[in-house]
Amino acid sequence: MIGHATAPSRGEVTRESILAAAMEVFARDGFRAASTRAIARAANANQALIGYHFGNKQRLYLTVFEHIADRVETLLGPTLARIESELAPPVDGDPANARLLLDLVSGFAAMLLSDETSTWARLILNEQQRPSEAFDVLYQRVIGRVARLLTQLVARLRGRTDVTEEDRLIAITIIGQVLVFRVAHAAVLRQFGWNDIGPRQVGAIIERLQANIAAILAIDIEQLAS
Repeated sequence: MIGHATAPSRGEVTRESILAAAMEVFARDGFRAASTRAIARAANANQALIGYHFGNKQRLYLTVFEHIADRVETLLGPTLARIESELAPPVDGDPANARLLLDLVSGFAAMLLSDETSTWARLILNEQQRPSEAFDVLYQRVIGRVARLLTQLVARLRGRTDVTEEDRLIAITIIGQVLVFRVAHAAVLRQFGWNDIGPRQVGAIIERLQANIAAILAIDIEQLAS
């Protein structure tokens, strides 16, 4: 017997509509200025349903960030898990760890440059300036995991398992090179005369990021390709 997917209930549809609207309104107005009335209007839902599904505005805001973390874990989680399981012993310039680092940065960049993350970026940027409990959710589940794994790879490529301040600085520098293409999206488009960042642009950005990382860590890109 062939199973059939169960259609979402009316309540589930309403909840998802409110969550999507909240993401847009919070990104546009910030947590303090955003009102549940504006969110309900954007979701085409009764304002009382926000309380029913989420409790209050603070809980709705946290749920938005939990949703972002869920999506990142879906999109990037398998890559992170694979890299964590394949970490090689610390050897200067080890091709195995070099490939893992480039895979991590490429996957991270491809995710951040997707259309889905444009709203996330505004929310995350707001939280970077005024961190709240929502930032803790994102850091524990996403940002911290990516930064920690990247730092471990940098340290191992430099011949150690212990992580130094210099390793952390290098890792954050690499993350910054990725983030600029999302956080400074408008400036990037203006600089290149692009209308959007599509597959061709994503490919060019990842290629440049890989070359930059290779220069920073003395990785032989040609050796990795052979």
